Amino acid sequence: MRGEIGGILVDICLDNSPVEPGDFIYQLDMGELAEQREERVRGLADAQEGLNSEQDDAETRIAQAVGDADTAREDLGLAQERAQAERAKTHARVEYAQGQFVRAERELTRSQRLAEINYIPGTKLRQAEKAYRRQQFELDQLYAEYGDVEMRTAEQVQSAETALALALHELETAGADARSHMADARVRVAEAERRLADVEEKIAQCTVTAPAAGLAVIQTNSSNWPERRPYRLGDRVESGDAPVTIYDLTKMQVRCQIGEMDISRVRRGQDAFVAPGKGEERYRGKVALVEELAKESNVWEGGTPGKRVFGVLVTLDETDPTRLRPGMTADLEVVLERLPETTLAPIRAVFVESGEQVIYRAVDGTFEGVPVSTGPRNDLFVEVDGGLRAGDRVALERPPARLGERAEEGR
Repeated sequence: MRGEIGGILVDICLDNSPVEPGDFIYQLDMGELAEQREERVRGLADAQEGLNSEQDDAETRIAQAVGDADTAREDLGLAQERAQAERAKTHARVEYAQGQFVRAERELTRSQRLAEINYIPGTKLRQAEKAYRRQQFELDQLYAEYGDVEMRTAEQVQSAETALALALHELETAGADARSHMADARVRVAEAERRLADVEEKIAQCTVTAPAAGLAVIQTNSSNWPERRPYRLGDRVESGDAPVTIYDLTKMQVRCQIGEMDISRVRRGQDAFVAPGKGEERYRGKVALVEELAKESNVWEGGTPGKRVFGVLVTLDETDPTRLRPGMTADLEVVLERLPETTLAPIRAVFVESGEQVIYRAVDGTFEGVPVSTGPRNDLFVEVDGGLRAGDRVALERPPARLGERAEEGR
């Protein structure tokens, strides 16, 4: 069980204890992480409060801008109505003055004709001329006033339009600022949430549970070299360390080393048999991996100094958790070749006499040499073809004249 984070070991399961998925494995000290969590909880609260404040401010600014825009819109409507009313009033006065001027003009023309025939006195003509000039002056004044009204009301409407455009711009700016400030506040909240989630995840990783059923074995703390003791409470666990290993007892593997002389005969897929000890029940497996690169035998693991070996991995098709345990040694047999109905003899029983291979068989208290030819072999036995039969007793050393204690049952 490799840890995701490092820390001080404050609790650990019992060594060599069976576990089920979710069972407790080990616990790291989370005091510093708990302080970080409190700090980041406060940071998240501050960020959330900032977001709420920005939202309130944004609503206030936008409401104010909306109110200003509505007021400016109303002012524009009033300015347009006042301008229209004032223009209509002045226009009516101009039209009335125009009518009065036309009447005065007609009266002047009539008076001039009557004066020409001496029908009216000159004073009457002068009165008509005076009335005509007065109406003309008033009409000119009204024309000028109407122009002033047009200009003044146009300026008032334009000013109201400008105020409305400015208010709408302020409303748009307030909305854009609010969106920008809210986005920044949300980013701060998201960052605070991410930082809090990060420390929460680390706190959760301080408690390690079993991902599957198996046997929990406390591993050696290599940082305590040369003491090399198992992990214990108070030890520092670095990120990636595995203070406890869960072994799946339903899926067992056996690793071994095979010398250079024999490795060419071992290949992936060959049948193999594993036994906890000599004479005990064997369990079937297959060769899963044969390393391509030779390495020097490890003397710390019982290897021969200078000997070159190849690593071989055998996976077992059948296991027995009560007899096969992780880390134990076992006898391994790899089936290199199947020889049906053959006779095997101990390799130590084959001697060379006068260029021929001979096995000494015990007969009536003495030994007789039996010429044989040999075939395939393993580390202990060799196939023999000759006068031997199953059950014959053979000598493992050159025999004495009489049958000694070193004669052994043959195969």
